[in-house]
Amino acid sequence: MLPERPPCFVLLGRFGDAIQLLPAFKAIYERTGFKPVVIVSQDYQSIYEGVSYVEPFPIRAGWWEGVPTARKIAEARFGGGTVLPWWNDSPERISLLDSATKGGLVLQSHGHEWGVDLNRWPDYGTSMWDRAGFTREEMMSLPLVFDQRSPVREKELRNKVIGLYTSKPVLLYNFSGVSSPFGFVPEVLNPILKLHRHFQLVDLGKIQAHRIYDLLGLYDVATGLLTCDTSTLHLAPASKVPYIAFTVDGWTSSVPKGNCVLEVKYNSTPHRIESILQVVKSWGKIA
Repeated sequence: MLPERPPCFVLLGRFGDAIQLLPAFKAIYERTGFKPVVIVSQDYQSIYEGVSYVEPFPIRAGWWEGVPTARKIAEARFGGGTVLPWWNDSPERISLLDSATKGGLVLQSHGHEWGVDLNRWPDYGTSMWDRAGFTREEMMSLPLVFDQRSPVREKELRNKVIGLYTSKPVLLYNFSGVSSPFGFVPEVLNPILKLHRHFQLVDLGKIQAHRIYDLLGLYDVATGLLTCDTSTLHLAPASKVPYIAFTVDGWTSSVPKGNCVLEVKYNSTPHRIESILQVVKSWGKIA
């Protein structure tokens, strides 16, 4: 049964959450012919300039505290909407479990406690995709496509960051996550910096791109990427770049997709340094 009007979702931000859901939004458009309406905070609306298959509806609201306002707008303008990051919604509207029983856990978010059924929602990404109407299998397989990239901006960024010519393979890294800060930067970065003779090293955390998806111009020419659990990780499946994903422990962990060649949980990082270096050296063909 095809819907009679575009579905509406509340996803105010941040960039990482929006990027994760783009494959689902693209599939909705392809399957129904309707561009899904996404109510988004003005602070994060720019991500949708990179795609043609979403109808963003920006509002002046914070990315989590603005959910009640966004929900009212969804009701008044679009006949209702689904809040994808449900842990930012009102507990009176969403009831999962009364307690962390039967394999569940208690999630604390912004002063509220939620019971989470881990059999249904093993991680937060799966929960958002499920609320959007998709399975975990679809979450893992549907492609991430930015169909309105700017070749001009990407070329300018590449020239600025790595120059017109480079004889070394480009190695990208980012350990500057905000929502999920990475606590083992020296342990990973110091051995990587010692390989500077073999790579042109680029710290994505220091780059101010016009749009975050302009970084794909660097991804496409890089030999590899190391990224903590932040938007640069979620962006990686839009490129063919092989990458090492450092992901937080527990339910709030992101799920790497695309060309992830190694996943390292934050707390296991000190014990995985040799494995990390082996992958990086293979990218540079270092004996």
